[in-house]
Amino acid sequence: MIVSSLLSNNPQIKIKMKIHYFYRREYNKGFYNLELVAWLEETEISRLGYSRLSFTRLERLRIFLSKDDRYHCHSMEHDFGENSCYGHYAHTRKELNEAMDEQSLLSIDARNYERFRRVAIGLYRKQSLVDFSKFKGKQNYTIKQLIGD
Repeated sequence: MIVSSLLSNNPQIKIKMKIHYFYRREYNKGFYNLELVAWLEETEISRLGYSRLSFTRLERLRIFLSKDDRYHCHSMEHDFGENSCYGHYAHTRKELNEAMDEQSLLSIDARNYERFRRVAIGLYRKQSLVDFSKFKGKQNYTIKQLIGD
């Protein structure tokens, strides 16, 4: 209780916010697969009055692109927000790092995170949309089903 009243009533106490950046990049000769996640670390007061850490997801960017012009398959998911409602169950940095490690996400610094983000969005912008005119007329190929009927 004392901690909560100190933090809420004292404008002199400034708590520095920190952002934790993570990435996962999978290498494949035919595909580009990248995921970026940024978590904002803040201090919160528990119901019992204890000061602890809280993590809010600021951004999640997943991009999957084919590198081959003959195979056109692209996907991008981008969730972001300064007042995001996506929280994490972790209440310590160690718990957050362990949770990210379970998802094969590695820690990265802010400069490289922003560089990866710029490159990923740039690659996505270069991709052409589906040309629906290619799918008019008669089918000129056969689809063979290998399993079941």
